[in-house]
Amino acid sequence: MEISENALIKGIKRFEAPSDRVIRGIGDDGAVVDMEQGSYVFVQDAMTEHIHFEFAFMEGYDIGRKAVYINVSDILAMGALPLYFMVTIGIPAKMSYRDIQQIYKGMRRAAKEFDILLLGGDTTETKTDFFIDVSMVGKIVTRYYFGRNRAGKGDLIAVTGVLGESAYGLSLLKEGRTDRGLMRFIRRYRAPQPPYAVWKELVKHDITTSMMDVSDGLIIDLEKMMAESKKGARINLDQVPMPRLLKKESKESLALAGGEDYQFLFTFPPHKREALSSITEMGFPISIIGEVDTGKGVRLFEKGKEKKIAQKGYEHFGDTA
Repeated sequence: MEISENALIKGIKRFEAPSDRVIRGIGDDGAVVDMEQGSYVFVQDAMTEHIHFEFAFMEGYDIGRKAVYINVSDILAMGALPLYFMVTIGIPAKMSYRDIQQIYKGMRRAAKEFDILLLGGDTTETKTDFFIDVSMVGKIVTRYYFGRNRAGKGDLIAVTGVLGESAYGLSLLKEGRTDRGLMRFIRRYRAPQPPYAVWKELVKHDITTSMMDVSDGLIIDLEKMMAESKKGARINLDQVPMPRLLKKESKESLALAGGEDYQFLFTFPPHKREALSSITEMGFPISIIGEVDTGKGVRLFEKGKEKKIAQKGYEHFGDTA
């Protein structure tokens, strides 16, 4: 297709019907709707064979878990707790009943971890490739929804965990490198569990102004956040957390553009820095990597000098940006 994913979403947004009940609509990790019992978040994420995964690298159990995890990640990124989900699967003739059972077992395992319920869904036949499409609902539990559009000038930019592990895991599978010492990266690719424990601490300390999960790559996702917040950002590449092996093998780009980490990228005001330190002192890995300003786009600096990179992350319907 001749249009990028971001441009497509902007075009679709023109068809969004305005409503006083919709607090946040198209353009974020989820939609926020005001209802009588509170505000709820609705998300939907699909995974397609040969686009998001290969059965050669992932078993059905892993695919089921991952399909739930990536939707839970979107729910949490909006400041909500997941409650229920529904799933549609497209089944080609090449798949067996056992394959389908394994996918649902994986979903059940992930759902149990977050105490969420599968309500139903749909099944359909496909000609060639398998797909799985999950829709999920959660309830806002924070003072206000997080979203991508609340970053303010002077806010600090931070990210949880380590970036590049999932993309490195995929690269290992493609290279046929499955040594025991490397399996943690492969597991991270197959089952990227959202960092729920650190998320709870961020909520408890009321730190964040804006949040999203890192799904397409740090740089391209941060660009989306800054565009929604109508701000710019300065990023110190020396502070981006990544495995030592990426530097050793000169694969640092996987931490910046690899995607599928499902760590949380967030902004917070400088006066909350002490509260953030109290969380990191508990053993939760969080790195401050930059600052929000009034510029345009995302500018990258390494050892004090501005740097340009060709690859920023994954974008559907086009080459990597």
